[in-house]
Amino acid sequence: MRRRPVLASTVLAAALVLAGCGASEPESSLPTASGEFGDKPEITFPDAEPPAELTTDVISEGDGPEVTETDLIVADYLGQVWDGEVFDNSYDPKGEAEPQPLTISLGQLVPGWAKGLAGVKVGSRVLLSLPPEEGYGEEGNEQAGIEGTDTIVFVVDVLGSYSADASAEADAEPDAAAAASVAPQVTGELGSEATVTVPAGSPEPTEVVTTVLAEGTGEPVAEGQLIAQYSGVDWAGSSIGSSWEDGTPQAFPVSPDEPTFAGLVGVPLGSRVLLQIPSAEASPAIAVVIDLIDQP
Repeated sequence: MRRRPVLASTVLAAALVLAGCGASEPESSLPTASGEFGDKPEITFPDAEPPAELTTDVISEGDGPEVTETDLIVADYLGQVWDGEVFDNSYDPKGEAEPQPLTISLGQLVPGWAKGLAGVKVGSRVLLSLPPEEGYGEEGNEQAGIEGTDTIVFVVDVLGSYSADASAEADAEPDAAAAASVAPQVTGELGSEATVTVPAGSPEPTEVVTTVLAEGTGEPVAEGQLIAQYSGVDWAGSSIGSSWEDGTPQAFPVSPDEPTFAGLVGVPLGSRVLLQIPSAEASPAIAVVIDLIDQP
């Protein structure tokens, strides 16, 4: 969402910012990676020049759905300059925080991720070799110690992937009384795109109000990352964004310390929920419909 930072997906992996052919068959000169899926790998490089083109090697294949270039991906990864230093990984804790997988739209990463992972199945461990034009280009990434001529290599464990048509349950149980009890109006069939409108003269919320419009049958939402589709407007009727329109689901942090989403704890996955959020500083009050898809 664009108008309120609290509704934006968490910014992750500073070394994996957007930069800017197709994946080729693995070559014998590719590096190798130790460990099994889920283990922190160590990469061993051959005594050879790196491939000139983007190269994908599926080290072990999963049995989940295939990744597409526009998916929201959940993955663990380790990135290393060819025959050089490791510049980032998700397996190690960051400070006092527990290790967290990368949860982000592939379109926000360097180009080689989307191209190299397209068609790979969830549950796979993959090695990606990215020449500069598929990584950080001629400018490189000084903060990560990557020069403009460096080939970079990633080992990626694909934990989950969510496409544009990911949705809540089409047969979730609607709650007509709950829908009638709130001023904002939500339209759209369950299991497909939803929109929300705020009728003129509707009273603004003074606190966050969470209303379950249709109850799914999944596991109850717990603290952590939540994958969801959303659409929202401010109280004047201006759009604040829509993941359905953007073509990629979003990840939201659910925590008792974050009142915006605290009311989602315990709501079954597969549900459709309306959030009414009061104004704050220069931001107006907003109404957001959220379809709860999954928790990685």
